[in-house]
Amino acid sequence: MLLLTIRKEIVHNILSFRFLATYALLFCLVLLAVFLMAQDYQGRLQEATTEEARIRESVAEIDRIDDPNKQFQEFQRFNQQGVRRPRPLSILARGLDGVLPMQISSGRWWNQSSDDRLGRNMLLEIFRAPDLVYIINIVLSLLALLFVFDAVCGEKERGTLKILLANSVPRDTVLLAKWIGGYVSVAAPFAVASLGGFAYVSLSGAVTVDTEVVHRALLIFGVSLLYISAFFTLGLMISTFTHRSSTALLVSLLVWICWILVVPNVAPIVARLAAPVPDRRVIDAEKQAIDRESRLLHEAISKRKVYGDQAEGERIQKEAKERQDKLEEFFRDRMERQVSWAKNLARVSPSASYVLASTRLAGTGTDLFDHFEKGLEQYQRDQQEVMREIYQGGVEWTRQGPEVKNPDWFSPDMLPRFSMFTESVDESLDSALSDILLLVIYNVLFFMLAFVRFLRYDIT
Repeated sequence: MLLLTIRKEIVHNILSFRFLATYALLFCLVLLAVFLMAQDYQGRLQEATTEEARIRESVAEIDRIDDPNKQFQEFQRFNQQGVRRPRPLSILARGLDGVLPMQISSGRWWNQSSDDRLGRNMLLEIFRAPDLVYIINIVLSLLALLFVFDAVCGEKERGTLKILLANSVPRDTVLLAKWIGGYVSVAAPFAVASLGGFAYVSLSGAVTVDTEVVHRALLIFGVSLLYISAFFTLGLMISTFTHRSSTALLVSLLVWICWILVVPNVAPIVARLAAPVPDRRVIDAEKQAIDRESRLLHEAISKRKVYGDQAEGERIQKEAKERQDKLEEFFRDRMERQVSWAKNLARVSPSASYVLASTRLAGTGTDLFDHFEKGLEQYQRDQQEVMREIYQGGVEWTRQGPEVKNPDWFSPDMLPRFSMFTESVDESLDSALSDILLLVIYNVLFFMLAFVRFLRYDIT
C-alpha cells in the first residue's frame, strides 16, 4: 500500500506543471551558477598565477645584478609580496574566498584599489554571480515550500483526501507516502542539475578534479539534500496545520521570509549589542600610544649613556610589545565571542546551518579568515627574520649608505613564501557536524509535528 501511494504521488507530481517549471528552472540556474563561478575562479586563478610570475621575474632580475651594493639597493626598492591562490570549491560556495585579498605585502594586506579595477566592467562588481550554495539557500528552499504547501490542505479542498482515506489507508502511510513521493519529485531535478554542473566543471577543466574535490563536492551535495528536505518537511507540516491552500501559501511565504532574510541578517546586529567589541581604530590608537611611549623612554635612556642602559631599553621594548599583544588578544577574544553569538543566533534558521556547513566543507567558511591571519603573521615573521639575517650578516651602514661586505648575501630561495593551513576533508566534516546535526533535528521535528497534526486532521 505504501509503494502504491508513493507511486501515485510521484506520477501526480511529474504530470503537474510545477514539476516541469521546477526542473527547467533548477537546471538552468544550477548550470548558470556553476558556469559563472567557474569563470570567476579561473579569472582569480589566472590573476594569482600572473602575479606569482611577476614576483619571480623581479627576484630573478635582482639575482642577475653583479654589483652587491646595487643589488642591495634594488632589493630595498623591491616590494616583497605574497600571493594567495583561490580555493577550488569556491565555485560551489564562495564564502570568504572572494573577500580575502589575493596579494599580501610584508607589512599589511589589502584588496585591490579602485584604480586597479578601472579596466574591468563595473557591473561585475555590482551584480556578482551567485554561487551554487546561494541558489540552493534562496531559490531551492522557496521551490521546496511552493511544491508541497498544499499537499494535504489542497487535497482536502479538492475532496480527494476524503476518498483516499475512505479506502482504509492508514494516515501515517498517507503522510509518509506524500513526503517520500514529493521529496523525490524535488530532489531528482536537483540531482540531475547538479550532475550536469559537475560534468561541466570536470570536462571544461575549470577546476582540477581530484579525490579531495570529489569528496568535498559529494558532502556539500548531501548537506544540500538535507537542507532541501528540511524546507520540504516544513511545507508539509504547514499544510497539515491549515485547511485552505491560500492560507498555507501565505504562511509558507511568511516563514520563508523570516528564516531566509530576517533571521540571518538580524543575528549579527543582536550579537553586536549583546557582545560589543571595541572599535578597531581605538585598539590601533592605544597600540600606537604604547609605541610612542616606548620610543620616548628609549630615547631618554640612550641619551644618558650609562652602563646597563641597553638592558633597560630592551626591557622597555619587551614590556611595550607585551602590552600591545594583550590589547590584540583582548580584541580578538571579543570579536570571536561576538561571531560565536551571531552564529548561534543565526542557527535558529536552517539557512544559517546550511551555509555554515557548506562553506566549511568547501574550505571557504569563517575558518578561512583565521587561517589567513595565521598565515599572514607567519609570513611577516619570516620576512622580518630574513631582513634581520641580511643586516646582521653582510651589510654595514656607513655615511654614504649601506655597504655590502658579503657578495653572496642574496639568494632567491631565501625569500619566504606565503602559505595557509588547509583542513583535511575529515577535519572539515568534524567541524561541520554540529550544523549538519541541526539540519537533521529540523527534519525530525517538522515531520513529527506534521505526523501528530495529521493524525487529528479534519478531512471533512
